[in-house]
This record gives sequence, structure tokens and C-alpha cells, in this order.
Amino acid sequence: MVQNIYVQPACYRRPRFIMARTKEFDPDEALDRALDIFWRRGYEGTSLRDLLEGMDISRQSLYDTFGDKRSLFLKVLARYEALAMEGLVQLLEGRNTVAAIRGFAEYFLHEVVLDSDRGSCLMASTAIEVGRADLEIQAVVKTYFGRIETAIHAVLAGAMEAGQIDAGRDLRAIARHLVNAIYGLGIMGRAGSSRPVLRQMLNVALSVLER
Repeated sequence: MVQNIYVQPACYRRPRFIMARTKEFDPDEALDRALDIFWRRGYEGTSLRDLLEGMDISRQSLYDTFGDKRSLFLKVLARYEALAMEGLVQLLEGRNTVAAIRGFAEYFLHEVVLDSDRGSCLMASTAIEVGRADLEIQAVVKTYFGRIETAIHAVLAGAMEAGQIDAGRDLRAIARHLVNAIYGLGIMGRAGSSRPVLRQMLNVALSVLER
């Protein structure tokens, strides 16, 4: 909230001048709040008022620090990617096994898809909502899923080397299938699919890892 204070210049006693003082805030914390708002409401469903209230900053602070709504959203997507990739590394790094991929899929189902406030990956939701309407945002989403695919492919390669996946199988195709299936769960969940149906979808998707 913007507050008014009286400032008296050293060379004057009168009149008093009113100057605006912008509330101080932590940009990183404000960005994380914006991420949560966009994730729950979507890009179009989030109003400027939602952002100002949720981030607890003034309109001027928003523009000065993050730019307009679209600029803020791009920063949110970058923040989301950084956090998601950090989490993916923690789940998969050094775990070149089929079990690691299954564990990641289970984590995604329970922590994202079955979350009543979100229900889908922010990037997946953005791909559906914004799509081709904004080529820059589309490119960000495409790059994100490319990184997810590469990470899964690396684990698959390790699993094949360990003898858990038959040699000669197209690992790139399997990685793309898994990305599509796992992240598509959120879309199906938002479309009203029940938990048992989502579970069935995931089980069938993961069956490509069976020998």
C-alpha cells in the first residue's frame, strides 16, 4: 500500500511537500506469490487486481520491478522452470533406473495432478491456454518440455545400460511418450477424469518400461 509522508526541505519551513513512498518488498517472494496465483488461476483468469493483492505490492512497484502482466508472466515461467528442473534433478540425478522414472511419475500424479488448487503443470496449462497466440511464451514452454524429455532420456539410457530396458529400443520415442503421458494427466484431470481413471492412464503409460 502506498503511504503519504511529509518531507520538509532543509531550506524551507513552509510549505510542506507530500511525497509518495513505495512499500518495500522482497522481489523473489513477490514473484513466488505471482507464480502461485497464475498457477491456480491461469494467465487469462488472473487480473491485475489479483496480482496486486496476492503479491501485496503497489501498482507502481509491479511495473517498476516486473513490467506489465505479460512480462511478469514470462518471469514466472522462468522461475517455475528453475524450480521444476531443480526438483527433477533431485528425483532423477544418479538414479538411472526404471524405478526412478516410475517414482517421478508417481510424484507428479500425487503432488501436481491430484492437487485440488492446481491440478496440472503450469507449463502444460499455459500450452493449452496461450498456445500459438504468443510465440515467445510458446517457445518457453517448448524449451521446458524439451529439457524434461532430455532428463528422462538420460535416465532411460542408464537403465538400458544396466540391462533394465532391452537394447535396441527407441529411447527418444519412449521419453517423448512419457512426457506426453505424464503431463497430459493434468489436462485429463482438469477435464474431470476420476482418480481411478488417472491411475489407469498412468499405469498404461508406464507399461512401456516393462520387459
